[in-house]
Amino acid sequence: MLSKTSMTSLACALVLVTRASAQESLRDSVLAPEQGIVATKSTIAFYLEEKDLLPESVAYDPKDKSFYVGSTRKGKIVRVDEKGDATDFITPRQDGLWMVIGLKIHPTRRILWVCSYVGENLEGFKASDTRSSGVFAFNLDTGKLVRKWTIEKPGEVHAFNDLVLTRGNDAYVTHMFDDAAIYRISDKTQELEVLARPKGLQYPNGITMTPDESTLFVAGDGGMCALDPKTGVSRMLQAPEGDSLSGVDGLYYYRGSLIAVHLTSVRRHRLDKANSRVVSTEILEANHPLFDIPTTGVIVSDDFFYIANGQFGAVQKDGSLLPLDQMNEPAILKLRLK
Repeated sequence: MLSKTSMTSLACALVLVTRASAQESLRDSVLAPEQGIVATKSTIAFYLEEKDLLPESVAYDPKDKSFYVGSTRKGKIVRVDEKGDATDFITPRQDGLWMVIGLKIHPTRRILWVCSYVGENLEGFKASDTRSSGVFAFNLDTGKLVRKWTIEKPGEVHAFNDLVLTRGNDAYVTHMFDDAAIYRISDKTQELEVLARPKGLQYPNGITMTPDESTLFVAGDGGMCALDPKTGVSRMLQAPEGDSLSGVDGLYYYRGSLIAVHLTSVRRHRLDKANSRVVSTEILEANHPLFDIPTTGVIVSDDFFYIANGQFGAVQKDGSLLPLDQMNEPAILKLRLK
């Protein structure tokens, strides 16, 4: 999920419109930084009927080919099966869930990992609420809670945002706001511990890992960093002049490059062989007519499935939403990478 600064600026600029007029209005507002660039290569994978989900995350189970979509508004997770039928897999606020942010699946261990925290999108949110956060692990076959790790400290703002999993089921988790850090949950110890607080990186957000599990990549305000998961030593990634690595939400490693969901586009940042710097960038998608704060996604083989419209600007100052007839159905887009 975007940082407070990014979300606020987008929400202020955003004009919510019907799908028929989305392209014209969005180009006039949040897409201004990339005005003139149109690359609608994405196709629609599926819609969700609940307009008020305010989705932020999506995961995929290769066993039964189902997608899982997390709701920041209702604090639940929707399962969309191979036929496109949607049902609640994790019910609203089940086991203490708050806004559902990052989702990842460990397909062999059959675990659905979830990042969750108290935030303005959540239905019933009050400014006086303790800004708690947690990492939840659910059984992917039954939906039952396996374990959760939470931080609940009055007066502090905590926000576990996204995570990446190793083959051995270790989790590396980004944490924003009062503690800008990368946390680790080892499958062996089952303890939540700080791995690193990367210098130069505020609001750690998207996170991914190389296939050999030797390097983590983390996106945040100020750019991206590469991090050693064993030592926690990090370095900021460099890129060619004019090639921005900021404003990234979802981040995914793919064939020697980083697939990044920026504020208004999806880009492929190609890395050098040492994974030490970005050597070039390709805009894969920009100014799609359904874009209304694109957030995160999941790579399935050579296809990237991602949320097109989080619609976070629909949340009013009093916590209510815009009327549903002024909102759109959440859309998951599909983008061919190869």
